[in-house]
Amino acid sequence: MSAIIFWIIIAAISIAIDIATSNFLFAWFIVGAVTAMVADFIGVSFGIQVIIFLIVNLITIAIGYPWAKKKFKKSVKRTPLMEETYIGRIMRAEEDIVDRARVKVDGIYWTMQNTGEEIKKGENFKIIGIEGIKLNIKKEV
Repeated sequence: MSAIIFWIIIAAISIAIDIATSNFLFAWFIVGAVTAMVADFIGVSFGIQVIIFLIVNLITIAIGYPWAKKKFKKSVKRTPLMEETYIGRIMRAEEDIVDRARVKVDGIYWTMQNTGEEIKKGENFKIIGIEGIKLNIKKEV
């Protein structure tokens, strides 16, 4: 009966670690602990239970973890960076922009790199992308 308590403790610790890390890696240890508990019910020695636990964990981690990681990664939406939300924004030029300029976007000065024709003061331009720490812009027609 003491081996069953040991495997319950292993399963509980695995659940706690998995909840704390939210990595879904240790959930597979629960499958190994339950399999070892079943082996204990059948009357298998503790040494063999440990071997069963390790083999089942290797199999479930090798198969289950990559599957779960791929499945759950799709369902979690990535939050865009602040500057990524600027893409597509149309702004009015406060000065002539030939190649580069410093423009204030939402209270923050950014270096803008003009990828199109010259933008005159008062004309609209569009933020079309990010290259390093510069925002790429193009004259809005």
